[in-house]
Formats: sequence, structure tokens, C-alpha cells
Amino acid sequence: MPQPVVSVVIAAKNAEETIGGSLKSLVNQNFAANELEVIVVNDGSTDDTAGVIADYSDRLNLVEIHNSESRGVSTARNAALEASTGANVTYLDADDWYAPGHLRSLTDAITGLGVDFVKTNYLIVNGFNRKLRRAPCAKHNTALNPRDHILPHDASTMVDFPECWTGIYSRAMADRGLLDFNPSLRTCEDRPWTWRHHLEADSFAVVDTAGLCYRKGSTTSLTAIFDERQLDFIPAFRSVFAMLETNPDFRRFEQKAVRNFLSILYFQIFNRGSSMSRTVREQLNLGAVNTLKNIGNDVIDLALTNYGERRLPVIEPIVRRAR
Repeated sequence: MPQPVVSVVIAAKNAEETIGGSLKSLVNQNFAANELEVIVVNDGSTDDTAGVIADYSDRLNLVEIHNSESRGVSTARNAALEASTGANVTYLDADDWYAPGHLRSLTDAITGLGVDFVKTNYLIVNGFNRKLRRAPCAKHNTALNPRDHILPHDASTMVDFPECWTGIYSRAMADRGLLDFNPSLRTCEDRPWTWRHHLEADSFAVVDTAGLCYRKGSTTSLTAIFDERQLDFIPAFRSVFAMLETNPDFRRFEQKAVRNFLSILYFQIFNRGSSMSRTVREQLNLGAVNTLKNIGNDVIDLALTNYGERRLPVIEPIVRRAR
């Protein structure tokens, strides 16, 4: 049997209301049955997610993995990756969907350009409203060096566009271990994952498509929670800082990583802090302080260049404690 052109990885938990739309969109991607492989991990769902998945078993080349208990999105994606056989791999959340032909456009791009991975724009869908989020890269449809698109530290770059489902990735990346997620991370898992791509992959490209539809405000999304799982951005960025220490040339990216970290810290405090319990908020503050203590004050100061008079007072108490 020929190798599938692409494997689509879907990690699903209690997604019976949305995963049908995700799977239906894959039927309309202009692939023959043996060209498209869909691997769905039902990660400990307590609703009828399994029943909805089963409805598509005769319409898609479907591989089903059922976990009796939830093991988390990172572990679920890793299990699906191990089971995948496609020449390329991409990811789709169980509440999102593709416009017809979107995935074919991505596979044509990664094959035609001969790069390790391709990233693309996406549509944020909120009810009847649509908003396009563009990949922060001016050069499109050409092979690029991933390390050339990490800086500058005070502008949005490709490491600020980390969502795994905005890209398609070659089998060669999987073979090098570059598509494995850290299983201990329940949230923010795609931040160090993306940083590693830009530090270690050989080439990438950005293409103009807007056929990926991201459902904003889903009640099943981990972005809708306010407990300690949201604090996983702290160990996530500790792993990023550890990557940068492995190569002297990577140290030039340190202030960008600190800027990333401080921006997420600001978001957690300003947008989510009032909804956190006192215990979680204390864990947030202590974890951030201890992380910043391992960063040089000169690097932190550079990272805060042009940070903004509105945002700086929110994180300043934590930065001061870390000095």
C-alpha cells in the first residue's frame, strides 16, 4: 500500500459536539482514500466522542486510539505521531475545521518548496464573525532559514506563532524527534516545540492560505481554564532557556525568549489573574520569580525595551523580586 501523502493528528476529549465537523471537513480535502491518513486519539472522553468518530470510519482512512483515562494532549499527540505513516504530518484540534482543499494546498506547498515545515494563516471564528490572523513573516512561498525568523525581540516573529495546527511538517522532522511534545506539559506545549523547530530544523516556508478555521471560545479548550494547568508556561520556557544554553550561537535569542515569557506572564496576570484562586496566583508569582532569577539582569532589561508603559507596571513587581 502506498505511503499516505499526509497524516492528520487529532487529540479529542469530550468533543462529541464538534469533532464531527472536524472529520467532515477532512472528507472534502481532494485526496484519494489512501492519500490521507487520519489518526484520532480519544483521550478519556466521557461523552459520545467515540460514537461520532465511528461514524466516519467508512468515509476516511481512520486510525482510532482510545485511552480509557485522559493522558493529556501532549501524550495523545505523541501516540498519534508514533502510529502515523504519512510523508507529512499535521495537526487539527477537535473543535476546528478546514475549508475544502486547504490541506491539499499545504501538502502541495511543502512538497513543492522542499522544506522541513510550512506555516500558514488561519481564521479565528467567533460565532458569525471571522478574523484573519496572519503568520508574522513578510516573505512567502520561498524556502527560509528558521533561525533568521526568531528576532527581533520586540516585534512579532514566527516563534510568536506557535500553534502546531498552523503548520504541516515533513516525516524527516518526525524521524529527527522534532515533532515529539513534552508529555509533562498540559498547556503551552507548542511553545518549546516551535522554538526547537526554529533552532534545529533546516528550512521552512510561509504560504498564503486561510482555510484553517479556529473556533474561539470553545468550552473544551484548555485556554478556558484558570487552574494550575495554565502555569505550565513556566516549565515550558525553562526548557526553552535550556535549549538556548546548548549552543553559544543561540544565546543571541535569549532576550527574545525572555520577552516571550514576560508577555505570557503579563497576559496571565492581567487577563486571568482575577479568576485564579489565591493558591494558583501565588504559584504563578513564585514560579515566575524563580525562573527570572536564573536570567541575567542585563538580558531582562534588554527584553523589556519598548515593552510598553501600560504593560510594564503589571509585571514590574515580579521582575523586581527576581533581581
